[in-house]
Amino acid sequence: MARDRFGWRTTAARGIACAIALTASTSHVALAQDINFRSFSASAAIGPPAEAFAAKLQSVTTTVLGTAGEVHFAKLPGIPAIPPQFAGDIVSAVAAGEAAGGFNAAYISGGDLNRTWGFLYNSGVPFGPSFDEFLGFLYGKSVDGGQKTGLELVQDTLDLEHRNVVAVPIVGSPEQMSGYFAEPMGTVRGHLGIGLVGLCQKPWTLRYLPPGENVLNVACDELVASGRIPKKSLSFIQAVPGGGSLIDAVQAGTLQGFEFATALDDISQVFNTSANPGTLGLRFVHAPGWQQQFLITWLIINKSVWSSLSPAQQILIQTVARDHVLSSYADNLRQQGAALDLILGINRHDGERSDNMVLSRWPIRDQVRLRNATIKFLNARAVDAALPAADRADYARILEALRLYVRANDHFWDHRQVHPMLRFEDWANSAGECWEATCEPPGHHP
Repeated sequence: MARDRFGWRTTAARGIACAIALTASTSHVALAQDINFRSFSASAAIGPPAEAFAAKLQSVTTTVLGTAGEVHFAKLPGIPAIPPQFAGDIVSAVAAGEAAGGFNAAYISGGDLNRTWGFLYNSGVPFGPSFDEFLGFLYGKSVDGGQKTGLELVQDTLDLEHRNVVAVPIVGSPEQMSGYFAEPMGTVRGHLGIGLVGLCQKPWTLRYLPPGENVLNVACDELVASGRIPKKSLSFIQAVPGGGSLIDAVQAGTLQGFEFATALDDISQVFNTSANPGTLGLRFVHAPGWQQQFLITWLIINKSVWSSLSPAQQILIQTVARDHVLSSYADNLRQQGAALDLILGINRHDGERSDNMVLSRWPIRDQVRLRNATIKFLNARAVDAALPAADRADYARILEALRLYVRANDHFWDHRQVHPMLRFEDWANSAGECWEATCEPPGHHP
């Protein structure tokens, strides 16, 4: 049977498979399902796409299976607290199910899949595969010599841990911004960049999510060990989902810098009040998003609830989810340019030049240091005695599978891309209108 590059059947074969699924469903008819799920974020590129997945799934299951086979994931109001008996572990709460005081389903950060290895399926690793490259690992037969997908590896691992949940990725999002600081990392507009050497010595408290926080700590420690700086003064606070406003924390003096999410998320969460990072002194916004080059967020479903679904309902959930990872990524990506422009211009007309937002980049030398620190952090984590031994074994297996996948493709990845600055540079239409501030006149050739 013909397949495309991600293992999907061709259009004709999909039609046959759908007919088979519909026939099979008549012998295992599940009633319409309303499944309550707990969300964890209202951010523009995270929360609403989860609800869009639920609406899409409801429409598809109704169209294909009729109202008797409709599946509807209904969002619980707000962000309900994880009941205390689950010690903050959302996977355990879903494994227990609603009848036992937990949840039947939850939309989660990939890092919540497991506290030791989940981040590998949340945003990969700093300086690791990009979104499209990671999809080859997640959906392609990229593990165990082509025997299984990275997604099957996730489920196998959860099953071996007896977690009693089914994990389905449902939303994709592009690179984050990599920090709002009072000083730039790289030199820009008359401001000398402080670089990683300067950042590590600042008596600042940052909010940075692991593994970015871990990598920064390792990089700073390496600078101390090599004698480049006398000591590390930088510190971090724990990031707690739903744990309060970053803007309030900056105003209170608790934070002196942070990374949050994509430009679109930042507009919805940190530029949505009268005060913003620029007016509070954190006017240098940084790229690239080395610490999180994409985000894949997940739906986990209680296994008893999953088993109550018909095979047709299950396969439609998985199929719509895979479609929605791609379509939500596309919809997120298309809005990022306008969102970044809004951030950079948000204080431009308030009569105060000192709060204007300025885009800065981490210097290449610092990106190299951070990449090296990432490798050291990843390898050390496999033998970190502070982590559960079984989880460390799972982490080592997943990390090695990802490393082998990268090794098999790295030579192609190194050479495949046109330099970003060359893509349609100076592109003007036939009327001479260009997408940048200036461009070469029509017909001009160097």
